Order: sequence, then structure tokens, then C-alpha cells
Amino acid sequence: MKEHDPTGEETAALIVFAGRSNVGKSSIIRALTGKKVIVGKRPGSTRWEQMIEMGSFTIADIPGFGFMAGQSKTKIEETKKHIIQSLENWSNRILLSVLIIDISLFRVLHDRWSARGEIPVDVEFFSFLCEISPRVVVVANKADKLKGSHVQSELDFLVHKLRESVIDREPTVIVTNALKKKGVFLLKDLIDEILKEEGLEPPRWALT
Repeated sequence: MKEHDPTGEETAALIVFAGRSNVGKSSIIRALTGKKVIVGKRPGSTRWEQMIEMGSFTIADIPGFGFMAGQSKTKIEETKKHIIQSLENWSNRILLSVLIIDISLFRVLHDRWSARGEIPVDVEFFSFLCEISPRVVVVANKADKLKGSHVQSELDFLVHKLRESVIDREPTVIVTNALKKKGVFLLKDLIDEILKEEGLEPPRWALT
């Protein structure tokens, strides 16, 4: 498994994992596959996607977007452009897009971006994925960082904002704590169901 600067034509079915930096995307992938994902030393420092072969399909782990420590505005824009172009080029191969969101920070970041008159990056990316992917699931990770009594209200807020952004698609949201693998089994089962619908063999996952 390595960072991949795409060249040539490929046809393997893809499941895309996307998310801002530091939302736990690598932990989710590692919990599912048992494979260590290459992580940069600083948030946003990984600039190319990593392709993880899973037998009947490939996981495409795209670089974290949003905050990119120590990167110039030019480098940030280049990375964003690369992410968008890669996803558009893959659109006919994507079976599912998995958008990882830090549920403990979503409301704070949403309100901060909205106060500036900007579309929050998580919401904007959800809308984009819905345009190019036949299926999108949102993983609300880091639920353990919220008080138990607050999880449902933060989840309701997230679902409401996603519904506002894409009115013709009901959001599918799975709440997880990746480090303890809570909720990851639900994601695995969803992926297996989609693979079977497409006539593809589910892999042997690392989950036990």
C-alpha cells in the first residue's frame, strides 16, 4: 500500500474514504482492514490518495482536506484540485463514498464557517460526493468525545444540515468510535451488502 499519483486507466470498483484531516479516517480503515495507512507527520501533509487492494474492489483513501498544517495556500489549492479531479475521473467506478466527520466538532466548525458566510467544508463535500457517487454514507466518528446525553442532539444537528444541503437524498449516518471499533461493524455490514448487490465477493475483514 502506498501513496498513489494516478496514471493510466484502471477499472476496479472503488470504495472511497474521505474526510477532513484528523477525523479518524485512518483509524476507521485500519479497524476494517487491519492494514496500516500511511499518515503524514502533520495534518494535511499527505497529498496523494492511497489505494488498498481488497480483492473484488479497491479502497481509495483520499488526502484529508480542510486544515493543512504548514502548507502554503498554493499547495492547499493544488491538493483540493487533485482530490476533486480524481473523484470526477473515478465517478463511473465508485460503488460507495464514505465521508468521515468528527461529530464532536461538527457543530462548532459548521457555525464558524456559516458565520463567515461560507459553506462548511464537511457539508460542501457531502454535496459533491452525492453528485458523483451512487451511494454515500457519513460516519460520525469520535462520538466518545461527547457527553452521552449530547450524542443524539449532535447527531440530529448533523443529519438536519446534511438534509438541507441535499434535499433529494436521505443521509445515511453511522455513529462510531473508531479506536474502540464501536459502530465499525455496522459500516462493514453495509459495505458487504452493497458488494453483494453488485455481485462482488466481500473480503475477509480484520474485525473480530
